Amino acid sequence: MTGQSPRVPVTAVLLLGVAALAWGGSWPMMKIIVAEMPIYTFRMVTAWGGGVVVLLIAWLMGSTIRLDRRDLAPVTVAGLLNITGWLYFTALGLTTLPAGRATVLAYTMPLWAFIAAIPMMGERITPRRVISLAFGVGAVLILASDELSRLGAAPLGVVATLAAAACWGFGTVVQKKTSWHTPLLTVAGWQLLIGGAPLAALAITQDTAPYAGITTQGALAIVYIVLISTVLGYWAWFRVLQLIPSDIAALGILPSPMIGVISSTLILGEPLGWPEVAAVALLTAALTTMLYRRKA
Repeated sequence: MTGQSPRVPVTAVLLLGVAALAWGGSWPMMKIIVAEMPIYTFRMVTAWGGGVVVLLIAWLMGSTIRLDRRDLAPVTVAGLLNITGWLYFTALGLTTLPAGRATVLAYTMPLWAFIAAIPMMGERITPRRVISLAFGVGAVLILASDELSRLGAAPLGVVATLAAAACWGFGTVVQKKTSWHTPLLTVAGWQLLIGGAPLAALAITQDTAPYAGITTQGALAIVYIVLISTVLGYWAWFRVLQLIPSDIAALGILPSPMIGVISSTLILGEPLGWPEVAAVALLTAALTTMLYRRKA
């Protein structure tokens, strides 16, 4: 195995596909919701609604919903990064950036996970991982190619969205590094509840009449975000992190911005042009490089 990339189980590939579809499809839904609901209330509903549903599912499956005391500290750290940091900073970024541009910047997450895994997990820097990362980040940058010259017009949004990506990347490595004593679903539920607490405080202090403008379309979008993007997406993601290294897992969600662009075209009528086609080619190259394994 020396000099080769670790084998990626088929189960991990399928779960990465589930997470990428769930998260990629969430961006047009989120764009609908933020036009009808204050952002902090939306994020509170996402985190706490998802956390309650995840713990209910765990209970119905006969699993404990009690968090082992040994897991309290890592759950809090991971929750603050994966949930609070990601949701807060993406919300802040969306106050000044269009959703499509924010989506592209947010999915620089694999770069941050790759960087964090080196000192925290002792991961080796191999040529294949570097090439795969370069292809993937190149695809993300191409999707933003016609926007890069204008990023200076909204520096707060850019910094905030990159901070969100960094939080998710480092949170991913914390999640992978921890030896959990609590079942997976219970860990996911408590991360959502603990990470949602600061967002609830912001919603209570900052948002007024948060539900006054909700339409049927917005309500259905919230259902998607809570049940598909949050519950299904985070469950698949946490399961993947049990199976493969965090940097490889991070590369596996690179199709999410592409899915976000395509779903925005289909649902919201946003344009689809050559940058999207070029990004598909680079994402395919990234995933092929990541998943290909030489025979011994």
